[in-house]
Amino acid sequence: MPKKEQYRLQTLLGLRENTKNEAERHLGECLAALEKEKERLEFMEKELQQMVAKRTARIREYSEKQMRGEMSAQAVISANSYIERLKEQEEAQQEAINGQEEVVNARTADVKDARDKLIVANQDLKALEKHKEKWEKKIKREAQMKEEEALDELAQTIFLNKDRD
Repeated sequence: MPKKEQYRLQTLLGLRENTKNEAERHLGECLAALEKEKERLEFMEKELQQMVAKRTARIREYSEKQMRGEMSAQAVISANSYIERLKEQEEAQQEAINGQEEVVNARTADVKDARDKLIVANQDLKALEKHKEKWEKKIKREAQMKEEEALDELAQTIFLNKDRD
């Protein structure tokens, strides 16, 4: 039996499979990083909401104390400066949130790039697999033709030998 031919692009096929697997792994990492950054953004936004609620509650508390006359002038000044510090903290938190939104946008872009790379790797692999299938069919067809030729020759030889007898 003749030696089976090896697909000449088998090495390239293996490389394309590895590229596709690497692209899948990279996409998974990018998706995990994006999810982590989104969770961090949500946490930061909840913190900001809590800060605003705390400031609002303090303003209400200080206003009520002022109306009842329970606060001295010095206490009012201290309360106002405390409220201003809370506002500054909220502004700093909002800036941090804006920065985190940029990080989330960058991670989203990374995910899109990773998806695009996976699509390309998948297309490259499918094209090579299709080529291999066509090559296998061609080899099978050639082997079948050789076998048919050998059988035809054998039948012809038998037929010629019968005529001689």
